[in-house]
Amino acid sequence: MKIRHLAAAALALGLSACAAQSSAVSIYALCVPPAPTSGGCLYPATCDATLAGTPKLDARTASLDFRLPVQLNNLLTDNSNAANGRVNTNDAFVQSLEITYSGGNYVTPWNPLVAVTVPTAGSAGTLFPLIRVQDFPALMPSSPAGTAHVVVNVRAHGILASQDSFTTAWFPIPVEVCDGCLSAGLTCVSPAIPVYCPSSADFGPPGQTANGACVTP
Repeated sequence: MKIRHLAAAALALGLSACAAQSSAVSIYALCVPPAPTSGGCLYPATCDATLAGTPKLDARTASLDFRLPVQLNNLLTDNSNAANGRVNTNDAFVQSLEITYSGGNYVTPWNPLVAVTVPTAGSAGTLFPLIRVQDFPALMPSSPAGTAHVVVNVRAHGILASQDSFTTAWFPIPVEVCDGCLSAGLTCVSPAIPVYCPSSADFGPPGQTANGACVTP
């Protein structure tokens, strides 16, 4: 059962009141994080591979928000018509996320702003913020040797080019939370430095499911 703060529930109702749940625009899959390069992290429009297993968060080591790459799909077709000058109005613009948590200690729901364009009859890859760093202590397992479990429930809100609003279906993401289990980072030989996707702070270990490599700037 999802536990919601009353104010957050009211906000969620406001977000969804003007938008019917959409099956055409969806959060399709979690992606394997891409390999980092000197240019940073590139999240392709479609997953190179979908993430297998349960993603992990080290609530002690991680120093940035918990983030995962996702693939968004838009099944709407191009409705342009050259004969009468009609332009396509089915591109989708994701503007915000609605996130609630279940299965673990209480964490306040969250509504981060995002900006992702999902083209008509296409897909888009992006990095979703899913758990705020200030909420990590509440999710910490009761003992260093233990593992806590939380389900991140996320759906996206946005508008089509037609200005019609949409809301995706809920997408549940189970997460394993540990205490210090991902504290070992990459050791690189200078001038190479450790780089991760999703990124970490100050070249340290990301403290979460990520892909890392030694990269020469």
